[in-house]
Amino acid sequence: MIAKARRLQTRTCRALFVASALLALLQLGGCATAPQLEGNPNQQAMVGKTKEQVLSCCGAPLRQITEGELTLLRYYREAPMLEESSVVSKGSRSGIHHGCWATVILQEGRVVEVQYRFAPSMVDASNDCEEIFEPCLP
Repeated sequence: MIAKARRLQTRTCRALFVASALLALLQLGGCATAPQLEGNPNQQAMVGKTKEQVLSCCGAPLRQITEGELTLLRYYREAPMLEESSVVSKGSRSGIHHGCWATVILQEGRVVEVQYRFAPSMVDASNDCEEIFEPCLP
C-alpha cells in the first residue's frame, strides 16, 4: 500500500513538473517578438523619392546592382560600440555586435520599396537602418 502511494506521489510530482515547465516555455515564447522588418517611419518615407534624392541625402551606396528594370542600392550601418554593452554592477557586459543592411529598390528611377535585413537576424537593428535615412527627412 505504501509503495503504491509513493508511485502515485512520484507520478503526480512528475506531471506537475512537466506542466510547470511547459507553462514556463509558453510564457517565454510569448515574450519573444520577431524583429520588425517593415513599417518603420523612415523606411516608408523613402518610397516615391528619386534616385538622385536618395543619393544626395544618403550618399553613395556600398553596392549598386541593376537587374532588368530594377536598380538596387545597398547600404549598411553598424551599431555603435557603446550600444553593444551594458553596465552591470561594477563592470560592463558585452552585447551582440549587430548592424543593418538596407536595400533601396528603384523602378523607373523612383523608390518602390526599402527592405531591411539585420545582422545577425535575431537582433532588431531597425534603428540602425532608420538612421541611414535620417538625413532624407524634412
